[in-house]
Amino acid sequence: MKISRISLGVSLGLALWLVVSGVALASSNLPLHHWGYDAIERLIAMGVIDRALIGAKPYSRMQAAQYVARAIERVRADEVALDGREAIAEPLLERLLSEFRPELIRLGTVRARTGDKIGLLRAGARVTSEFDASSIGGGQTVRFRENRGGEYYVNGIQNQTDARGWVEFSDWAALMVQPKFISNRHLLGIGATNNSDNFYLREFSLKLIYANIALEAGRGTQWWGPGYHGSLLLTDHAFPMDMIKLGTERPFQLPGFLRGLGDWKVNAFLAQLERNRDFSRAKVFGLRISYLPTSWLEFGLTRLTQFGGRGQDQSFPGVVVDTYISAPNQSGNRQVNEQAMADFRLRIPSVPYLIPFPAGLQLYGEIGTEDKWSQLPIPSRAAFLGGMYIPQVFEGDTMDLRIEYADTDYGRRRHPELSQVWYNNTPYVSGMRYRGFPLGHHMGTDGIDFFVRTTRYLTDTVQLGANFNIQERDRGQLIHERKRETALDLTWWWSNQTQFTVGYTFQRIKNPGQVSAITPFAETFAAGVEAQNHLFWTSLAVQF
Repeated sequence: MKISRISLGVSLGLALWLVVSGVALASSNLPLHHWGYDAIERLIAMGVIDRALIGAKPYSRMQAAQYVARAIERVRADEVALDGREAIAEPLLERLLSEFRPELIRLGTVRARTGDKIGLLRAGARVTSEFDASSIGGGQTVRFRENRGGEYYVNGIQNQTDARGWVEFSDWAALMVQPKFISNRHLLGIGATNNSDNFYLREFSLKLIYANIALEAGRGTQWWGPGYHGSLLLTDHAFPMDMIKLGTERPFQLPGFLRGLGDWKVNAFLAQLERNRDFSRAKVFGLRISYLPTSWLEFGLTRLTQFGGRGQDQSFPGVVVDTYISAPNQSGNRQVNEQAMADFRLRIPSVPYLIPFPAGLQLYGEIGTEDKWSQLPIPSRAAFLGGMYIPQVFEGDTMDLRIEYADTDYGRRRHPELSQVWYNNTPYVSGMRYRGFPLGHHMGTDGIDFFVRTTRYLTDTVQLGANFNIQERDRGQLIHERKRETALDLTWWWSNQTQFTVGYTFQRIKNPGQVSAITPFAETFAAGVEAQNHLFWTSLAVQF
């Protein structure tokens, strides 16, 4: 009890400080996979942007603009050397300046011109239309699509179109809505995850700002952690969840002599899961603390707690507080499903003979545990993700390279009795999933994922990208899925407001798996089947 009172006092003190620690400006969130995230991360990895907390996404358009403003400020002050990085930095900054011009005007970084979106009421929209042509082999008809909000590839030609619009009121409120049309209902679900709608509301939210506190309610997706191809605890692989979010809108520093410790950011959410599962309308509470002690290092701590639902006598926030301070693996009414993760992002400058890349490189990693961290330093139910990002491979050139490996099979290999632990649970037999898809990494339980991506600008407005992926899923089973994938994509910025992308993916999959039941969760693998999938897609995005 004494510990909980001290924790409560610290929490109240921190909350009070966040309220008085400065004013954040209301702004709508930048959607996940927007090109701006990759551009900002690249400038951070190159050292052009020197202080940024980017481990919790989405962040707002205003937060993105503040990072861009910092880069512009450093360039104007000659703090960024002309050493070949400008081959990438200049066109990226020019495009980012155009994208976030309204926010940069509000920050005072650039001057307003006639026609700029300024004033007490501001609005914008982004319309995206995609045509897919898919050939799913091996007698299959659908294939799940990674990190796409619960979507599938489906045999034949399909179209999906969405309009994401936002309105901002003064400096205290932002409203966003994103309806979507899909020509084939199976794009969003088939069988155990069946969908019956061609039109649906993909995301919507209302965000209210007071000082540096943001309260947001609606439907949305989140990505917590530095992973690119996936993250252990939270990605947008599953359908967007209905949730309430509370946190700091921008990074802050602690008061007094603690200010020198660096920058902090706090994010929390409470989400409600679907009706058709083990405990109908079960809840998930997530908390993330991000910390930037210096410009070249970022840490993150994340924890997810699944609780409640029909038939469970549990109330929020009591059950979460009890879970945090109690021993692991509680029984009875306090039985919950937990996951935790620690992560980092480290920028290493160029070092002769050791780090030969002109802009240095970035290392990042995640280590996670199912249930409490019961063993140090590595929990028995551990999972890992590690990556290396080289923002500029050759001096004066625009080619980059990313290599990433993720593993949720580590615990099973050490302790065979721990098979099928990750994203699964005994009382919550539907697992840490939403509509059958893991909240975290798309490979699911007992999986490994090796991913390589490189991009190069052919011109300032045309980018070519290539991926290679090796993945195995549910390796603890006698029959499990093995995938080899290669992909190419070409993006053309016809203007600063219009982006056109065309892509092709080839997959060779042995024993392809599909979700066959949600309660309890089950995935069925087609033994002896080898599927060769050809996936072609085009996307046109226009911003207003």
